[in-house]
Formats: sequence, C-alpha cells, structure tokens
Amino acid sequence: MSRIRAIHQALGKSTPGYSVSNYALTLQDTFQQWGFQSTIFASEVDPVLGNKVKPLSKFRPRKDELLMLHFVMANEVTVWLKQYPEQSLILSYHNVTPTHFFTGIGGQYAQGTRQTQSELSAFQAQTKLALAFSRFSAQDLAAAGYTNIKTIPILMPATLQELTPDPDVMTAVRTHANLLFVGRIAPNKRCEDAIKILHQYRQIEPAAHLYLVGPRRHARPYADWLYDLVRQYNLQDAVTFTGYVSDAELAAYYRQADVFIMMSEHEGFGIPLVEAMRFGLPVIAYDSTAVSETMGGVGVLIKQKRYDVIAALIHEINTNADLRRKILAAQREHVQTFAPERVLAQLRAAIEELL
Repeated sequence: MSRIRAIHQALGKSTPGYSVSNYALTLQDTFQQWGFQSTIFASEVDPVLGNKVKPLSKFRPRKDELLMLHFVMANEVTVWLKQYPEQSLILSYHNVTPTHFFTGIGGQYAQGTRQTQSELSAFQAQTKLALAFSRFSAQDLAAAGYTNIKTIPILMPATLQELTPDPDVMTAVRTHANLLFVGRIAPNKRCEDAIKILHQYRQIEPAAHLYLVGPRRHARPYADWLYDLVRQYNLQDAVTFTGYVSDAELAAYYRQADVFIMMSEHEGFGIPLVEAMRFGLPVIAYDSTAVSETMGGVGVLIKQKRYDVIAALIHEINTNADLRRKILAAQREHVQTFAPERVLAQLRAAIEELL
C-alpha cells in the first residue's frame, strides 16, 4: 500500500478474552494479510499470547513504521510512549468512562479515569489518523484537538457465533425466561437496573433468571454493593454473576438467553449489543451515549427506567411470537452494518488515504 513496512500496536494488558486484546489480535492478522509487519506491544504480556505480543521494552521506533495506540486509560503505555515524541501514530480511541461513575464506589478506576480524561489530547500532534467507533466517541476526539478523525465500527469477526457452545453451561443454564447482560460489572453499566427489572419480572414469571456475564475486578466495591442488592430483593437463587468466561461459555450464555438487557449509561460503542443481535436475541437497551447509534433504530430503546413497564415489555416479547419475530427481523438486517467485510473495507480505505 505504501513505503510503510509495518503497523505495530501498543496497549496495556494483553488479556485473552478482553475486548481490546481481541481487537488488537484481529487487527494484527488483518495488517499481516495486507502485507505489513505487525507486532503488538503491551505493558503486561499474558503467557498465552507470548508468540503474538511483546513487552513494551522491545519496541524500537522507525520512520518507515506506524504505531497504533489503543487509548483506553492513562497507564504505563501512555507514560512509555511520551519518550517517543517523533513516533507517528494511529490512535484507536476506545472511549473514556467519565469519572463521576466511579466516585466513591469504583476503587482504582476513579483515579484512572480522571487522569485519562486529562491526557486524551497528549498525543494529538503525533497522531496522523484518529479512529473512533461511533460519532459519540468522535466528538471526544474533536474536543481534544484531533483533526483527521474517521468513524468506523469496531471490527468484530463472527467467530463467536461459529463456536461450539460450552456443554456444561448449556446444561446448567435454565431454558426459560433467561435475562442476559454481558459486559464489565462496573458502575456505568448500571447492573442494578437489570436486577430491579428482574425483581419486577418475577412478579409475572416466577422462574425468571438473570445472568450477569463479565469480570468484576474493575470495581469491587460496586460489585459488593450489587451482591447486597440481590440479597435485599431475595434474589440469591435468581441472579448469577459468572465472572470472566471463555468464548465457548459466552456463546452458550447467548444461546440460552431469551432477552438481552443493557441499561448502561455510558457506552462508546456496545460490542455485546452487536453480539446479541448476531445470536438472534431481542435487545432492550437504555437510550444513552452511543447505544442508539449501535442499535440503529432496531431492538427496543428505553427512554425512561420504569422497571415495571420494562418487565411487562419483556413478558410481551417472550409471549407474543409476532412481535418477537418483527424485532428479530429488523435486528438481523441492521446487524449486517457490522459485517467484518464492510468494516474492513472502511478501515482499509482510511489507512490507504493516510498512506
């Protein structure tokens, strides 16, 4: 594509199963298929990824190489990169959750997000191309002084849908009235709303169960508060916190669910929304930040958090076959917007224009 021989990537922890690591690995394969050398450099290298990821200390800048910075949070990577002010960058912006969501209950994340917001503009002069996954995120970049901004959805291969679901999860998960949330257990995700919806829904469907699938370590005080809320509503047998799960386990949770719920109040894109639509799950989501962009007018967008009304809506979706069929048909059509070949074409065009 040009005289540039390599597009490397830099990120914090390289952790299998986490969205940023998964995205970087997908891009690495893509760049190599396009004829570029591509190495991922990380502050912490998971041994499982040792043949694809190297420590930051191994990076050496070259004029015929580009470095993609995955900007998630102010961390060792952003500190490290400041020693290379001449390095040309592609900045991939994964959005920064506002600090107020973590104040008092977010542990180390509160300090991290506060520092991150102040550092977003630090790499503006080096950045030749800034990538945002939504118009909502692009506004952050523009406010921070970035100019060559391209809004391109995150590249999501359809491999999760092709996996054989974990048989143990398929057996253990109940087969009726399952509500599902997927994502970090963090304050901005408003998992308490899903618990309150379940409480109301069980007045209609006593066998209903909520599965909260995602890691809890990002905000332990918040997770502990959620456990107390579950006990307060006497839902200990009706709510499952899975913690981190493998891809095969995640596929099983999607296949066994009846409705996907996201009441999050801050999303830069919303990967689980796309995954749920790909698995043929009706999606009910709160209309905030980039959620409406990702949903594109399909599914059910909630303007007000009336838990009793949402519970009644879930019951209607689960019992009205015609309504469910119409929701799923619209979602199937819209989710093609995120087909890997479409996103790859947009990404390749942006990089070709840069080079």
